[in-house]
Amino acid sequence: MDPAVLRVIFGHRIEKLTLLSGIPDTIEELNFAIKHQLNITCVFSLQYLDPDFDDFFSLHSTTQIKHKATVKVVTTEPVVLNLHPLSHNESYDGSVTSEQSFSPPSTSSMAQDSLDSSDSSSTIILSPNRNSQRKPWPMEFILPEFSVETEIILDRANEVYKKDGTLLRIPNIRSDILDKLAQTIYTYTAYPSSLQVLSVAEALIKTHPCLKDPGSSSGLSAWQTSIKYKMSNYRTKLRGFGIPDVTCNALKHKCPDDRKSAKNVKKARRAEVNYLPPYPAGEDEHSLEKTREELVSELKKKNNQKIVNDKMSKTFALRRHEVINQCPSVRAMKDRWPALFDCSQISAEFQRITTVPLEPRFMSSLDLHTPKLLKLFHAKGGALGQRLKNIMEPLEVSMCSSVERTREVVLRCLVEYLGEHGDDLIKEFNGTEDSEELEQLVVAITVTTKAEHSPSDNSKEVGVVIEGMEVVTGLGDIARACCLLLGLTYALNLDYPRQLKNTFEVFQKLFMELDASKLSKKVQSFKSKLLA
Repeated sequence: MDPAVLRVIFGHRIEKLTLLSGIPDTIEELNFAIKHQLNITCVFSLQYLDPDFDDFFSLHSTTQIKHKATVKVVTTEPVVLNLHPLSHNESYDGSVTSEQSFSPPSTSSMAQDSLDSSDSSSTIILSPNRNSQRKPWPMEFILPEFSVETEIILDRANEVYKKDGTLLRIPNIRSDILDKLAQTIYTYTAYPSSLQVLSVAEALIKTHPCLKDPGSSSGLSAWQTSIKYKMSNYRTKLRGFGIPDVTCNALKHKCPDDRKSAKNVKKARRAEVNYLPPYPAGEDEHSLEKTREELVSELKKKNNQKIVNDKMSKTFALRRHEVINQCPSVRAMKDRWPALFDCSQISAEFQRITTVPLEPRFMSSLDLHTPKLLKLFHAKGGALGQRLKNIMEPLEVSMCSSVERTREVVLRCLVEYLGEHGDDLIKEFNGTEDSEELEQLVVAITVTTKAEHSPSDNSKEVGVVIEGMEVVTGLGDIARACCLLLGLTYALNLDYPRQLKNTFEVFQKLFMELDASKLSKKVQSFKSKLLA
């Protein structure tokens, strides 16, 4: 596919967007390319310049634009609903004016991530999934609003600090600060990492320098320790309310061999946003189990994708409880949740867990880095360089390789470049698959060449094998198989294969940009070369 160029209008900016793989097939892929290359962080939609009317219209499909077309980025704001309780002398009459119901989003309302029961009003940001309260960890942590008294004390203390460097010595407000920080942190994760705790402490001291710790050069150490222990106490408090993502780690819910507070802690480790969500309002295990049985029946019907999608979304919490708490085998999961192993549902499940679209981001990132990756592979010498040259030979022979073929070559080279073996990821079979060898595979992508096909046909069948069982077939190309295999590791809560840990780390942290701030030495070195 030939490269394409688009003229992109974003506010006062007019940029040229180069798409090496041509116009994407979906709006999601185009949105990701524009967001990534133009560094746009807000939510937006796209419009295209119609040549017949010489005006902009909403873009509903990428078939509406061609090479050198003009598109406009239109930012959209979330709808914010402010709810105020009625006073004792007021009665509800069923009518609410628009001035009472809606107000534009403000910085303070967006920063207030948790709902404090002592507040007189609560702010709710409407979203498609009302049951999910988790959000991805922000690039920069935004402090919540503290109580009125605390804010006044901090404002005055900051003024004094600017004048003569005097630090605040009022311990009473420390409890209020830690309470609000714990509530806000919990909207992102119940188990913040050391780096995340550090980012909270940095945001606090940056905003309120009067709170610096005099016992450390950075002024952060005491606050890091306090936030860590406050989150531990906050989790203990939440266990009393039966919150699932902390209750699962209570000692009485662990098996006898794991009954130690720091052993086998079940928590998000790969930037999962909805790791162990609660059941939807008004639902319990029995009602969701009934929905699951209905889902299995609906799956047998034709043209029933919408109902299947709705029931898969509704039973998400039940599925996560089984995966996290019961750790079933892949075979058991496929028997109970056959819809989960459909390609579209793998992508949907990944997005439910991480809030990130799977295939659009994976493919767009792979295509974006392909030119630089090929340069790195060509520049490598020695025995590894010769192996990479042999893998890239099909691209050298054919001047018009397909996008799928190019992606496959790049991924095969990537595994070798990271010091791992391609045979550990991709297993080749000729004619028929060896069932005995298949049963020995833990995690792999299978490529079976059918002998009866003619050379002109697409004679290769690509599938995914987990725990000796072929869980997905008919994928068509290696790149999509790698993408869906990554999605399955999240959907089934599987560990990455030890012999392919660098490859999957690149998939997750560089391609999907999940937990990208914490890299191993090998991947950090690779990233430096890739972005040089």
